[in-house]
Amino acid sequence: MPKVSSDIGALLLRVVGGAIFIPHGWSKIAGEGGAAAFAGDIANNYGIPVFYGHVAAWTELLGAALLIVGLFTRLDALLLSITMFVAAFVVQLPDALYDLQPGAIKIFVALRGIETPLALFAICAAVVFIGPGRVSLDHILGVERRFVMALRKKKTAAEAAA
Repeated sequence: MPKVSSDIGALLLRVVGGAIFIPHGWSKIAGEGGAAAFAGDIANNYGIPVFYGHVAAWTELLGAALLIVGLFTRLDALLLSITMFVAAFVVQLPDALYDLQPGAIKIFVALRGIETPLALFAICAAVVFIGPGRVSLDHILGVERRFVMALRKKKTAAEAAA
């Protein structure tokens, strides 16, 4: 695939994914009780530590904004993908399967119950692997280039030690 196509694909994933996250993060931060209420709710109902609730709420807002502009993209996408993995499989999947209708096909009920966080997980995981693309602040500021160089140095050091 030509580089321009992958850059446009990365931009599309970043902007659409980030745009979907922002209202969700905003509702957790600016809603009644703020991030503390959200963090307390998931701690009480799902056993997720309060700290992680705060991280998830702020990641969905600030991480999404950074994802859109492409700054610290891989880190943002990693944190958002972890958040969506937990949302899909720890929070929403058990809720979806809790009160099944007789004759329901479990896999369809499960997929319907987790479709949004699963799709957002896939978007963010893809961005972790493909990177921010050239239409990003990471590229303009050289963040991605330094990240790749650091990975190569670690790989070379690990190979030399082995």
